[in-house]
Amino acid sequence: MRSLVPWVLLAPMLVAPRRIGAEELPENFFEDQVAKILERRCLSCHGDETKGGLSLATRALALKGGDSGTVLEVGDPESSLLLEQISGEQPSMPKGAAPLSPPEVETIRRWIAGGAPWPESHTLRNRQFEGQTWWSFSPLRPVAVPAVDPAVANWIRNPVDAFILTRLTKEGLTPSPEADRATLVRRLSFDLLGLPPTPAEIAQFVNDSEPRAYERLVDRLLESPHYGERWARHWLDVVHFGETHGYDKDKPRPNAWPYRDYVIRALNADRPFGQFLEQQVAGDVLFPGTRDGIEALGFLSAGPWDFIGHAEVPETKIDGKVARHLDRDDMVTNTLQTFNSLTVQCAQCHNHKFDPILQEDYYSLQAVFAAIDRTDRRYDVDPAHARQRMELLARRGQLEEQRREIESVVSTRGGDPLKRFDARLAELRPKAQSAARQGVEFGYHSEIAAKPDQAKWVQVDLPEPVIVRELVLRPCYDDFGGIGAGFGFPVRYRVEVADD
Repeated sequence: MRSLVPWVLLAPMLVAPRRIGAEELPENFFEDQVAKILERRCLSCHGDETKGGLSLATRALALKGGDSGTVLEVGDPESSLLLEQISGEQPSMPKGAAPLSPPEVETIRRWIAGGAPWPESHTLRNRQFEGQTWWSFSPLRPVAVPAVDPAVANWIRNPVDAFILTRLTKEGLTPSPEADRATLVRRLSFDLLGLPPTPAEIAQFVNDSEPRAYERLVDRLLESPHYGERWARHWLDVVHFGETHGYDKDKPRPNAWPYRDYVIRALNADRPFGQFLEQQVAGDVLFPGTRDGIEALGFLSAGPWDFIGHAEVPETKIDGKVARHLDRDDMVTNTLQTFNSLTVQCAQCHNHKFDPILQEDYYSLQAVFAAIDRTDRRYDVDPAHARQRMELLARRGQLEEQRREIESVVSTRGGDPLKRFDARLAELRPKAQSAARQGVEFGYHSEIAAKPDQAKWVQVDLPEPVIVRELVLRPCYDDFGGIGAGFGFPVRYRVEVADD
């Protein structure tokens, strides 16, 4: 027992050896100064990613070191690889980034010399983006309207025109002539409605002598229901709305229309953008019991999705896991790209290289959508229609059950003669269908031409000369899509024969 005492007394000295006369550090020196430097300048590479096998996320990992050995010699900064890498005229670290400032390097040196105190419970996290500024996230600031030459100032109708005219002048250009009224009404109609104006609408605007004729025309076009239909197309393109699943089967999505109609209604109603956003992301929570609050959620499943990966492959299999990961990534990506213009999907595999998004942030966002699983569900705007649908489905189920009972009775009473009859019928049915075709199945046909006068040709090479007395053209019979007989039969044709 007596021989163990020296080892017990020596153990505390081995945990954190200090140099004789080491500097006494202020309380919370690590938390207030050192941790901030490591999190902001080091953890992007030496945190979860552990480049070079080194992690500085915890004290234990930092003392363990990396592929190059230990990096911290507690109490001896001059022998510590960490200080060596970040100091000097051309420091090696941080790689590909600005070196630490002299005060930051001195802080690390003092910390190591003071025994590298680091509470065991304090885990660092990557804060490389904190304190940095992105111009894309900066608020808009007022910009002075440029002064223009008084000689052309009458061209300006609003402040935006002043910026346009200034740039035109800089490039040595002059404004185009003002459009006449007939041209103007056509431009407005195509821009706002996507449709040309009628002759009567053109005449009405051309002959309108009221000073606010243009403003009245704009108001009338904005009030048209076609305005929402025209501009909803742009929003639906942004959210990659699709009425088919895409992928290999590209099945139709017959229940995608409620979201499309919601967007049209919202634009026609001039809905505030904040409310427009909230309804699409969390309409069921923020607008419970409302039609728009439900239909707007179609945004989350607006795009194509892998029907096979969801409906035919369970999530327990690799393909099912992949399909659901891609699905949740689509929801995260669509939300952040649509409302924040951020390419968040880069952070699936690593911290984003250009935007302030960590991999941890990405999967925190994906967790928001993890409970959502896509499927095709019937939707009725009117609750009465939904009740009627359920009643009809229940009635159909009853009739199908009655049919099965009748078929069972017929099969029992028919016995073996009925079984032989059914077998013979199954044997003859394909022959009857083949005879009804009256054509060659899967005959040759070329690509469909845009115009009937486009010439096409087919060359048949025979191995030996033969005497041809007649040439018979038979219509192709195509089973695909119910096309049937006669597909691709030429209206006019010419036969040429050569013996060379």
